[in-house]
This record gives sequence, C-alpha cells and structure tokens, in this order.
Amino acid sequence: MRSVRWFAPNRYCGLVVPALREAGWSIATEGEDSADLVVAMDGQSAVLGFEFARRHRCRLLLDLWDLPPWRLGGGRPDVVFEWRGRIRRVPRVLGGFRERAGHYSRIAFAARRADGVWAPSIATVTDLAGRFGVEARSVAYCYDSARFRPVDRQSETPQRRLSISRLVPHKNHDAVIRAASRMEPRPVVHLIGQGPEAPALVRLAAELGVRLEGFGLTPIEGVATGVPTVASDIPPRREHLGNTVHYSNLEDEFSLVSAIRIAIEVGSVDPAGVAHLTIERAAARFPTHLAELVGT
Repeated sequence: MRSVRWFAPNRYCGLVVPALREAGWSIATEGEDSADLVVAMDGQSAVLGFEFARRHRCRLLLDLWDLPPWRLGGGRPDVVFEWRGRIRRVPRVLGGFRERAGHYSRIAFAARRADGVWAPSIATVTDLAGRFGVEARSVAYCYDSARFRPVDRQSETPQRRLSISRLVPHKNHDAVIRAASRMEPRPVVHLIGQGPEAPALVRLAAELGVRLEGFGLTPIEGVATGVPTVASDIPPRREHLGNTVHYSNLEDEFSLVSAIRIAIEVGSVDPAGVAHLTIERAAARFPTHLAELVGT
C-alpha cells in the first residue's frame, strides 16, 4: 500500500484525506513514521514537510495556493540554506520581499527542491514560475462540499448581501458597503470574515446607513448553496467558476452595484457549476498525480 505523510495547517487542507484512504492510500496526518511521499498542503506546511522529507529521505510534494504581490513586491528571497536537515535563513538587508520575507523565502527554497509542486490555478502556476523559478502543475482542490449544499431560498425584507473574505485592506470590502448604500431599498450587508479592517468597516457602514455582521465563507460555497453570487473579477475565479457567478471590478462601485442587481434579477444559480470542486472530485484527481511521484 502506498504511504503518505500529510501535513495540513487546518481542517480544510485535509478534506480529501478520508476519500484518498478509501481509494487505497495509507495516509498519516501525525507522527514520525516514514512514508513513500510527503504532501505539504499550503505554504504554512512547506518547511515542516521539507524537513520531515529530509529526515526520512522521502519524496516531497508541495501544494502552494498563492504568492500575494503586495507581500513580495519587487523583492528577492533572503539567503536560505539547509543545515543538518533544517532550513535556515539569513535576512536580506536590502531588496528583500516586502512582507513576511522569511516565510516566503523558505517556501521558495523548499519549492525549488521539492519533487513536485502543485497549485490550485493556472494563475498561481504562472506566479510560481515568474517569482520562484518553479515549474508547478495546476491541480484544482475543493470546497467543503459535505457542509455547503443547495438550500431553499425565500425572499427577505430587507434583502441581504454577503461579502466573503478576510477583513483586510486589499480585499476592498469598503466598495461593497458603498455599493450597498447606493441601492434602494438598502440591503443588510454581512461581511464574512475577520481581520484588522473590521472597526473601520463598521464605522463606514454606520456613516452610510448600512448594517453588517461578520463570519466566514467563499464564493464557491455560495454557488454550492445555489445563492446568487458576485465575485471580484480575477483569473482564478474565471478559471474555476466560469459564468456561474457575476463578476465586478471592486475598484468601481458602479460595476459592483450593477453586478449585484443582475445577480438579484437572474436569481438562484445552479450548484452544478462547482460540481468539479467537490471533495469527491478533488480526491479523484489526486491519485494519478500522486502515483507519478511515488513511482507506482
């Protein structure tokens, strides 16, 4: 039986593990037993996975989600080297990454030495090649399809809008609040996420007469429940969601208002639009590529 040591920083990154076990893979998510292959899901696990693979002389697969340009800027990785199976770093005095330089420098080092690198979108594949000089394969992951299923929708007064992602400046949630303030009747806005921008967004909502709350979801999960969904127009969304959602430029409030109105008029969406992103479908994609790395 092919064995895998699976590193995941959170529950989401391990969603496909049960299905892979059913498909005949022996997968450990903890412990020091050696394996045929080490899988490090997300950059948060890259260093742990790399060092485990070195200790046990295993093959290594990294699955890297994205390389945020606002964190890398125009910089280069720090000086990173391996010492007795551990990744060490010497900070760059000038010309380094803008934010979290150590984190991304270590990821770059591990990725260049991994036996395989995956990315969830073609956009990330392109970024990895351009920024790290790493050739990656696009292998789509999944949403939590065991939890997010179609629901019966009923008309509500007032209407409600969800804005989904972390509450940080580059997500531009304030555009959603401003767009809602231009609509009649004004909807209730739910900001789905957490982050340092929450107080400022609450103040803006109060100034514009818009109400909001906060939790945590994604546009894919919105489609999975059949709810009309508006998403920022970026390549990964187009790649995986196609025409299932309504796109807007969050830098343009009028574009967002228009997209929201169209989504309301069109109504419920077909969850089949994200059928390829269920846990089962992702687990079906993985074995062939994993087998290539373990040589079976």
